Amino acid sequence: MKNLVTNPQTIVKFLERIFDNRPTKTSNNHHQTKPSQRQVRKVFGNTMDVTLFVYDLSRGLARQMSASLLGFQIDAIYHTSIKLNGLEYVYDGNVVAIRPGSSHLGQPEQQLHLGTTDLPMEVIEEYLDSLRDIYTVDAYDLWKHNCNNFSNDFAMFLLGKGIPEHIVNLPQTVLDSPFGQMLMPMLNQQINSNRRQGGILGIQQTTPGSSVKPKSQLHQPTGKVHNVTRVAELDQLLAKHQHSCAVIFFTSATCPPCKLVYPLYDELAAEVGDKGVLIKADISQAYDIGTRYAVRATPTFITFLKGKQENQWSGADPATLRGNVQLLVQMAWPRHRHESLHLPTISNPNAKPVLYTRLPPLAKLLAKLPSDTSSNPAVQDMKRFLETRASEGPAEATLPNIPTFLSLVTDALGIIQPDKLFPLIDLLRCALVDPRVSSVLAEEHNHKTILSILQLVNNAVEKGNCPYPLRLVTVQMSCNLFSSHLYEEAILSHETLRHAITELTTACFRESETATLRVSSAGLLYNLALANSKKRRSGPGDVLPGEEQAALAGSVSEAIGEERESAEALEGMLNALGRLVYLLPQEGEVGEMEQLLVIMEAGDVVKGKVEGFGGLRGLIGEVGGDSRQMYNSLDRRSREAIADIKDTLIGIAIHPELMPESAGYFVSMHQQQQRPAMMATAAAPRSFASTPSLRSRDPNALPLLARKNAGANVKVVVRVRAFLPREIKRNAECLIEMDPESQSTTLHPPSSSSSSSSSGTTTTRKVMEPKTFTFDHSYDSHSPPSPTYAAQSHIYDTLGEEFLDHNFEGYHTCIFAYGQTGSGKSYTMMGTPSHPGLIPRTCEDLFSRINEAENECPNISYKVKVSYFEVYNEHVRDLLVAPKIDSSGPYYLKIRESPTEGPYVKDLTEVPVHSLDEILRLMRTGDGNRTVASTKMNDTSSRSHAVFTIMLKQIYHDFETEQTTERSSRIRLVDLAGSERAKSTEATGVRLREGSNINKSLTTLGRVIAALADPKKNNRGGTGVVPYRDSILTWLLKDSLGGNSKTAMIACVGPSDYEETLSTLRYADQAKRIRTRAVVNEDSMTARERDERIKGLEEEVRVLQLRLDDERKGGGGEGEYKKRVMEQERRLEEYQGQVRRLNQMMEERQMVAEVRVRAVEGENEALRRHVELLKGELEDDESFDEILKELMIIMQPLGS
Repeated sequence: MKNLVTNPQTIVKFLERIFDNRPTKTSNNHHQTKPSQRQVRKVFGNTMDVTLFVYDLSRGLARQMSASLLGFQIDAIYHTSIKLNGLEYVYDGNVVAIRPGSSHLGQPEQQLHLGTTDLPMEVIEEYLDSLRDIYTVDAYDLWKHNCNNFSNDFAMFLLGKGIPEHIVNLPQTVLDSPFGQMLMPMLNQQINSNRRQGGILGIQQTTPGSSVKPKSQLHQPTGKVHNVTRVAELDQLLAKHQHSCAVIFFTSATCPPCKLVYPLYDELAAEVGDKGVLIKADISQAYDIGTRYAVRATPTFITFLKGKQENQWSGADPATLRGNVQLLVQMAWPRHRHESLHLPTISNPNAKPVLYTRLPPLAKLLAKLPSDTSSNPAVQDMKRFLETRASEGPAEATLPNIPTFLSLVTDALGIIQPDKLFPLIDLLRCALVDPRVSSVLAEEHNHKTILSILQLVNNAVEKGNCPYPLRLVTVQMSCNLFSSHLYEEAILSHETLRHAITELTTACFRESETATLRVSSAGLLYNLALANSKKRRSGPGDVLPGEEQAALAGSVSEAIGEERESAEALEGMLNALGRLVYLLPQEGEVGEMEQLLVIMEAGDVVKGKVEGFGGLRGLIGEVGGDSRQMYNSLDRRSREAIADIKDTLIGIAIHPELMPESAGYFVSMHQQQQRPAMMATAAAPRSFASTPSLRSRDPNALPLLARKNAGANVKVVVRVRAFLPREIKRNAECLIEMDPESQSTTLHPPSSSSSSSSSGTTTTRKVMEPKTFTFDHSYDSHSPPSPTYAAQSHIYDTLGEEFLDHNFEGYHTCIFAYGQTGSGKSYTMMGTPSHPGLIPRTCEDLFSRINEAENECPNISYKVKVSYFEVYNEHVRDLLVAPKIDSSGPYYLKIRESPTEGPYVKDLTEVPVHSLDEILRLMRTGDGNRTVASTKMNDTSSRSHAVFTIMLKQIYHDFETEQTTERSSRIRLVDLAGSERAKSTEATGVRLREGSNINKSLTTLGRVIAALADPKKNNRGGTGVVPYRDSILTWLLKDSLGGNSKTAMIACVGPSDYEETLSTLRYADQAKRIRTRAVVNEDSMTARERDERIKGLEEEVRVLQLRLDDERKGGGGEGEYKKRVMEQERRLEEYQGQVRRLNQMMEERQMVAEVRVRAVEGENEALRRHVELLKGELEDDESFDEILKELMIIMQPLGS
């Protein structure tokens, strides 16, 4: 060591050359090429070359000076990386992928071919994702955790062997020298300085095309858009996804609107992932594909559901595209009914697998092994790895030679006696906690090591001679396999391995007499069920076969029934059973498990555990409390076809036999004879105008319920429901009396012996007086035998049909129901399958009229769209799209206000519909997504206000004048949540906050009604301000309450509660005085004017696009940046609005073209029929041939 160089200047130069080798501005330009998204890899069959790139950071200086500085010779200061599939993977503070040799380090000194791998790139990417938690900027350590450690771990995974040992061990060799000890503080200071810049050597910052995945992208499989040009490619994709869904986007290179939705289409493909496929076809190249589907315009979209065409539309409306695609995916993967249950533990999407991480005293553990085994270098290397990992963390622990250790374990299985074997298996258990180790084992050929262990233990268990310690550590080792996502996939996909784990689990449940083993077995089953549950959530569905699920469910159910001692064991079993059953597919092989659970009465068994394990009451309630919904689906299947619509439409819990005209109630012939006037009225046929869509009502058809005021005031009606079971039980009296002649409603005070007031408070004499109100209609739906009884059909005939007439005339309309919780609002609006309410009856009549009108008048065309949203806790949520919840919370829509359209919901899904069935399907989807909960007042109380909107567009084209008239109208049907008293509902927590927000919005609605009814008296200080914006509900209903709309309010009341009914009636009485300003929404223009407007809109769209691009390129400081962002948002909304209007104009032009084609076809058909008629009459006439020739001459222009 006397020859060591001690000159400080020499040391500094050495450091500068070796460790300050960061890039400068003079870096070689020819290395700055950005790599492509996926480099072409060198493939031999299905294999890829794995090459080690070796750099010398000293640029030859180490070879020259190392002997004099260190006292021994080293050839280089090694920096390594792995080249694979055309990319170079390197650890420089993060795991970075770059183009090979493109960093500032230049070309490598050596390229060592390590071998070949046949692992798929998807598996390799998942492994790299798991390493990014270990190889971080903060974890970088020049001596123990550097780029060479990463290359060693990566090579171990790919090939089962690491990189040369002299490279991995070089830092420690240098550190052990006196010169290394002297250099260490200076080197660490330099590393820490570089660390603050986000890297160590600067590769990530300066190499174009370097790729570092953010955390949000890890383990997230994304889909992509498939571009097809041949019919065979398309058929292959559609066949592959015939059990899910597909979308075809027909575009062309010369279609500017198409390019606007390209980014959105790519985004939707990523969102859909493996739940479906999004396809793009350029009809200028894929001519055969366009011809097959008769595509005449771009952009056109066609969707497929379960192999059949589901929808087709044209236009570049982003909201329509997003809504239709999201709705398609939801239909292909419908929301499971379990998701509506409150199961916080079982439904937790972030649940982690059960791992056994405890590290025993390794010296004592290895002392139990034979001496030749415990002293084996592979065992000692594994021991050092585990000790380093436990004391210094995973980042400081370099992987040992795993294949050598596995070979030793496999050999020991046939040599060491079973009772002496468990320490070696326990050592493997400890190693599997590290995801790097479990990932390497996941790619072992045929899972030789793990299968050998499992088969040995299973055979011993079957023979009854398996030692308890060996069985326990084997189960715990199997649990630790799930530390890596890769091994989850391996277990689920490898039948032999999965069967061995299933056999071990069921055997331990069946034969275990020790609580610790039962706890471990429950953990293993939970991990297996959790991995399968992830597939249920994200697709493609269950991976575990039905018979295996049934065997596991049967074993754990039996074990739950027999558990008497360990709360920990029972908790694990309940979690495992819950995960097996949660989101269980509603059809397929898994029916075996359903049948088994029903036969075993699993729900009752679980609930019976409350007595002995009170501390698990919550989990027991989740797994066993809803046993009818979680297990007994056989009965559900038998009645699903009948009850599906009913379950989604009923919004309040009123017993069917107590509702008007419900199933099971039949009016006798004698009772029908008691009300001849009413029956005559109900039987009266509807009157039709020449055009069905514009038919008018005959006010004499219903003499008892004729309209007395056809003015512009809000129409207000009141309806009283039947008694509820709780009212019958307490012998409540009916306090409501209605007069059908005068349309008056009288509220009588309750008798002294009656407990009609649910609030239970003492009322004053003044309040107890009878109160009489007069409304447009008073509907008595309390007692079916009553001669004035108002059924569901009667309410539509006297109210709903009139408002549908207004829609066809071009007016916006709105009908909303108001009342206390449980007063019958949802029944009035939605009804039941046997007694549909206003909404389904309106939809049925709408399409009936459209069909009749198109048959009678071919120059009229109709387009119908629907939307469905809810106002929940003062937020707006789209009910036609599955709820999205990310780390920041639920996703809500924003509200905007247009000078022409008024308040509207931005990005709300609007779905084109063509039949009543489609609307009912969308209703079921929306109702399934709507927020409901149980309260004391109602079993299924709506916790939000729901708004179902039908948009009707009518296009009339006059062929003589080429004039087009367009009528646009909106039918808004609102189901308000009932106002609540906390004392009556006994709500707490979330339910209390929901009730508070419901009452707040309804109170604001009352203030708005008061301000509109009497502006001078009731508004704020007489300033004329109507408080629309005080609530989201009133803001959205602004036009319906005081603007361009014909509006009706249905006040629903209960028959026995004086105070709540009086409050509702006063509310409704005040609303009578509101006047709206409805106008016909009609626009007329010629074809030339329409084309000029389209051209103008296209120019405006182009100008706005250029402005947006200029804004995005602008510079400036932070203040300027914020202003620029706000201006971008404003112009983006303006731009989107212009695009919407352009799409509407294009749609109108297409509708006019359809009208023309239909009219020409009708005329042509009429002439052909006329010719056939003349042919029969003139068969014997000599001049027939000449007349026929003349007619054919007339028809020639039409045919062309």
